[in-house]
Amino acid sequence: MKTTARLPLALKLPMIMVALTAAFLVAASTVVYKMAEANIRQNAYVLTETAAGAARKSVEVRIAEVRKDLIRTADQPAAFRALNNFNRVIGMLEEDPNTYLQHHFIAANPSKGMESETLTDPGDGSYYSQIHSTYHPTFKKARVLGDYRNMYLFNEEGLMVYSVVKEPDFITGFAAGPNAGTGLGQVFAAAMKAKPSQVVTVDFAPYGPSGADAGAFLGIPVFKKGQDTPFGELAVELSAGRMAAALGETLDPAYQNAFLVSADGAARTPSVQEGLFAPGEPLGSAAHITAAAEGTDSLHENTTASSGKQAIAVVRRVDAKGFSWSLVLETERDIAMAPVYEIHRTVLMVIAAAVAGAIAVSWLAARRITKPLLALSAATNALAEGDYVSDIRGKKRGDELGDLARAMTSFRDKLKAADAAKDREDAAARKTAAVVERMSDALAELERGNLACDIEEPFTSRYEALRENFNRGLANLRRSMGDVVDSAQNVGRYADEQKSSAADMAGRTEGQASTLEETATAIQDLTKGVRATADSAAKVDRTMQDTREEAERSNGIVTSAVQAMDEIQTASNEISQIINMIDDIAFQTNLLALNAGVEAARAGPAGAGFAVVASEVRALALRASTAAGQIKELTEASEEHVANGVSMVGRAGEALTGIISQVSEVSGLVSEIAGGVQTQSSGLENINDAMAQLDMVTQQNTAMAEEAAAASQLLQDEAQSLSDIVSRFQMPGGEAVPLEPEWRRSA
Repeated sequence: MKTTARLPLALKLPMIMVALTAAFLVAASTVVYKMAEANIRQNAYVLTETAAGAARKSVEVRIAEVRKDLIRTADQPAAFRALNNFNRVIGMLEEDPNTYLQHHFIAANPSKGMESETLTDPGDGSYYSQIHSTYHPTFKKARVLGDYRNMYLFNEEGLMVYSVVKEPDFITGFAAGPNAGTGLGQVFAAAMKAKPSQVVTVDFAPYGPSGADAGAFLGIPVFKKGQDTPFGELAVELSAGRMAAALGETLDPAYQNAFLVSADGAARTPSVQEGLFAPGEPLGSAAHITAAAEGTDSLHENTTASSGKQAIAVVRRVDAKGFSWSLVLETERDIAMAPVYEIHRTVLMVIAAAVAGAIAVSWLAARRITKPLLALSAATNALAEGDYVSDIRGKKRGDELGDLARAMTSFRDKLKAADAAKDREDAAARKTAAVVERMSDALAELERGNLACDIEEPFTSRYEALRENFNRGLANLRRSMGDVVDSAQNVGRYADEQKSSAADMAGRTEGQASTLEETATAIQDLTKGVRATADSAAKVDRTMQDTREEAERSNGIVTSAVQAMDEIQTASNEISQIINMIDDIAFQTNLLALNAGVEAARAGPAGAGFAVVASEVRALALRASTAAGQIKELTEASEEHVANGVSMVGRAGEALTGIISQVSEVSGLVSEIAGGVQTQSSGLENINDAMAQLDMVTQQNTAMAEEAAAASQLLQDEAQSLSDIVSRFQMPGGEAVPLEPEWRRSA
């Protein structure tokens, strides 16, 4: 210190200036570098965490929307009706359903793979194809809107009765066999044990019909109204590839990677960076993979990524009901920290150049000002003490020190003026601070949603225009929000009315469809009964015709017998044979009348009249048989009674003539009955076909009505969302925009 004190000022001042300048530059540059490095590092971590949070939120929202969509779809009557109709028409196929339907919808389908859903009706004319053309457009639209890989319907036996995309598992069973062990089979088994509105899940895993891609399955049971046992199941498949694509939408695959990890430490989605790993593969024992398997949220500033490079890794646990996932986001450290390395090099070069320049400039400046500084020291001290009266020496010098002296004089004068100006500026600053504080308070109220934060107290003339512009803008915003509230209420009210109308129409159409279906079944049974009656009437008609022909032949025989009675005295044996023949005819007539009575009893009420006629014919046959027996006894007793026998034979001929007439009349009536029944059978078949077509059209109308009800529900949900948005703003009068619109409260 003593040696330094003995140095001359001309040497000591340059050395001090150089040392101070160099130290200041080095210290300032180091502080700036450290602050910049810390800021860049923090920004890199924050950006990585923000990207991970956004990706996690997209996964959570995706799963929540799928569950909500499944519950809403399963609760709609359309789901049960579609499942019931598909299950019913499969049973109506005469061929094996698997072979027949896979041929028409897969083998003969001109579009393959995911494009197979474009086929609505293969044109085979089956009832299944008609039902498929009714419901397929709705389910296809639901698959596209939900971004599902596929949608399925299963009946209670585990048969896949419908799928949007037709693949080899179409019309196959999942309750037993090889399909039962797949993810889709596990979802079916769990859904058939689930309660209403309970969604079951199976994590991402390879699935044969999906090809190289892995799928996750979500299913929900479908119940028939009033029953506790599931009638079937509705299931959807999520694509692991599509999930990975959604994760990578906001990332740069050149240096960033994101994927889902399950509790077993295996990947559940493929890598965003192509070719690193596939779903189901283990991911090793890196620190961030272990944290992901444990479900721990963490930030790893330096770890080994899946690509083998050093990276920054963020782990976030995913809150997706039914799945145990953690999201991992990896960012290559060299690329993320590249600005830090760049600023390090820049700061070093700037420090070196600044120090070199400061040394040269400080040394030269010190050499020129050291000598006159002492003379100006006193004047400087006086100015430092606020002495603006003392004289400053050296103003007449022509060098820099003279300039410095004159400058100090001018500086002294300016200090005087500055003190006065400072007082004026302090007053203006207080006014400006008041304006800024009032505007800050108003903007804070506006940020909280208060639209009644007008600035009433006037500002100074300089800031009055700012206050007026703020108040006018706030008034315009209030009017706009009022219009938005009115529009939201109108939309909600109209959506509610449309929903009620669509629901009523869907209920009435559903009831009409059920009634038509029962009517069609009853008419079909009635048609079969009338057809059987027509066949029986035709048989009766043929039998009566045979009876009439037999009676006509018997009449000829009786006529011949009457003619031969003149010779009966010489042909007694022939008369006996004729009488035996008459007895046989009477017996056959009795049998025919008995058969006619049986057929009339089968015909029911339509054959009541015919039964009476058959009874009379039978009575006539019995009387003819009795008369023939009496004639035979009289002939065998005595030939002298031949004349009486001739008379009896004549009477028998007349009776047969009456029988023939009556049988002919009955035969005509039976023919008319048979023709009428045939006509009725044909008409009922036409009615049955018309009822089948009407049932099909009613089923389609029911599907359309239920789809309209679902669309009204979606419109009402959107109106509620709009009301929730505007509910954050507070209108004049201290009241906030109602969270629940008036039309919903009244409803």
